[in-house]
Amino acid sequence: MNFRFASVLLISIIILLTSCGKEDDLPILEIVSYESTLAKLDSLDKGGRWLANGIKEANELSSLEGDQEANITNFLNDLAIHIETRCNESANDAFINDLIAEGYPPEAITIVENAIIRVCSELNAHEGYWIENIVDPNIPFPITAINDMHIDAATKKVTIYVQTKVNGQVISPPQVEPGECTILFNGDTVCFHPNAVYLNGSGEELMQGDDTGEWWIKRIWELDGEGFLNWEAEPMQDYGEGLWVEATIIEDGVTMKVGDLDNSHTGEYNLRKPHVNNSPVTYTVTRYDANDQPQYVNTFSGCITEKSDFDGLARSCPN
Repeated sequence: MNFRFASVLLISIIILLTSCGKEDDLPILEIVSYESTLAKLDSLDKGGRWLANGIKEANELSSLEGDQEANITNFLNDLAIHIETRCNESANDAFINDLIAEGYPPEAITIVENAIIRVCSELNAHEGYWIENIVDPNIPFPITAINDMHIDAATKKVTIYVQTKVNGQVISPPQVEPGECTILFNGDTVCFHPNAVYLNGSGEELMQGDDTGEWWIKRIWELDGEGFLNWEAEPMQDYGEGLWVEATIIEDGVTMKVGDLDNSHTGEYNLRKPHVNNSPVTYTVTRYDANDQPQYVNTFSGCITEKSDFDGLARSCPN
């Protein structure tokens, strides 16, 4: 009996030691920082910056334990570095399901979900620095319209900064301080635009100029959510009362319908559509009246990697 007991005890000890050895052999993940991931990215990689931002949010989340933070930050870092794996839906879903099964804090799971949405959503086809060159026989100078578009697909927030330049000089919005006016080259008096914000690359929208940036017209809405009070981009002396504008996505899942959607005023709206199958990619804004009849089309035939006056960062174009 003593021999049998000793044998069983010996086998149990061997199994325990073997098991401990296997656990000790498992790699220990270290927490990844926002700065270390950002340093590995291409300067034009907006998707990578979203993932790095997810890492930053996880770094700042007090409810995460150390091994949990390491697990999440390593996952997001791997996605940031390996572009081809970012939108592997089955792998991403499996990781999120593991977090849920292992009892991770809900706010941590939301960080991962939002980072993936911000990188992989079809709405990102709108993101870009869009240029339209306009020919007007009445103006003997080159005219350029700019739509600098920023998309947050997780919140469905769309922000656009608009300018029109004539011969390289900003005409719309007028480059004057709030409450001030100026005279254009054609003699027209134009005043401060109600939607104007001052951008100097700081990542903030200012309401006073500081001679380091320019005034831009800001359009902002949340798809199927909060709209905004809009005034037309044309520079004027008196802009009137403005029009409340809302936005939604139509049936194709990518085209934005923006305007007086409840038909409470003019009933006019725009359809904003990226054409990713074109080479190069183009972007159209088509104005419709209340009877759904097209009035005119603006075609942004160029997307360029210009630095945004909002945050000083450039982005690659949709593809």
